[in-house]
Amino acid sequence: MMDVAAEYVRDVEKIAPCPEVALDVLSMAHAADCSIPKLSEKIEQDPGLTANMLHMANSAYFGHMKKITSVKDIIVRMGVDAVKIISITSASVGLLRSPQAAYALGRGELWRHSFAVAILANIIARNAKARDTSAIYTAGLLHDVGKVILDRPLQVASYSRDENGEQEPLLTVERRLLHTDHAEVGMALLEKWGLPEAVSVPVGLHHDMTQAQSKRLGVKIIYLADQLVHLTEYDAGSPGEFFFDVLAYESMKEELPEVPHFENNMRLIIEEFVDKYQDAVAVFSL
Repeated sequence: MMDVAAEYVRDVEKIAPCPEVALDVLSMAHAADCSIPKLSEKIEQDPGLTANMLHMANSAYFGHMKKITSVKDIIVRMGVDAVKIISITSASVGLLRSPQAAYALGRGELWRHSFAVAILANIIARNAKARDTSAIYTAGLLHDVGKVILDRPLQVASYSRDENGEQEPLLTVERRLLHTDHAEVGMALLEKWGLPEAVSVPVGLHHDMTQAQSKRLGVKIIYLADQLVHLTEYDAGSPGEFFFDVLAYESMKEELPEVPHFENNMRLIIEEFVDKYQDAVAVFSL
C-alpha cells in the first residue's frame, strides 16, 4: 500500500505546501556542525514563524523569567532542541489547523490533538531517557498529517460510493475506499520532505505495532501517547478540567507497548502533560 501512499503525495505542494523554512531549520539543527548565526538567519526569513516562536518561547511552557526578544536569544538560552520544537510547532499551525470534513474535525481540532500528542510524547520520552526527544516530539506533532492529504479523496470516495454512515474503524474505511491510510500517507509525505526516519517511521506506524520497526522506542512512544490523548477528555481550546479515563486505560493496558519508566510514573506524566498543554496551547491563534 506504500506505492498508493506515494501517489497521494506526488503533487503534495498543491494540497499541503511544505513549511519550507521550518523544515530547513530542522535539517540545519540536526546537523552535527550546526551554526547558530546561520540558524537564526534562516528562521528570521519567515516573520510569522519568528513571531510564533517568540510567543511560545516566552510562554509558561518554558518557564523563563527573563523575556526572550530574538531568535538568537532562543537558541543561546534554550538550546538547539528547543529551537526544533518551537519552530516545527509554529509551522505546524498553518498546516494542520484547517477543518477536515471527512474526519469530522472542525477548524483547529486536528492541530490541537496533534499538539497534545507531541507534548505527551515528549514527556514520556524524557522519562524513558530516549536519545532524540525532539524527533519524537516532531513525530507526535505530525503523526496525523496524512489526514490533510486524504481528506478530500476520502470525501469524494465516500460520496461516490454512497456510504451509509455505518460505524467502522477509521483505518478500515480509509483502506477500503482509498487502498491506503493516513499513517502510510503521512510517512510518505515526511519522506518526500526529507525528514529523518526517527520522525517518519513513528508517523507511519502509529496505528501498527506488528511490524519489525515497531520495536523502536520512538514508535512505541508515539503509539502510546496517541492512545492516551484519546483517553483524555479536555477542551483543547481553553483552560478547564481534564479527565483521564483510568478505567478505559486499565481495560486496554495489555494492548499498549511497554515504555521504560512509564507505568511507575504515569500519574506524574499525565499531570505534567495537562499543565504544559494548557500553558502552551493558548499561545497560538487558530
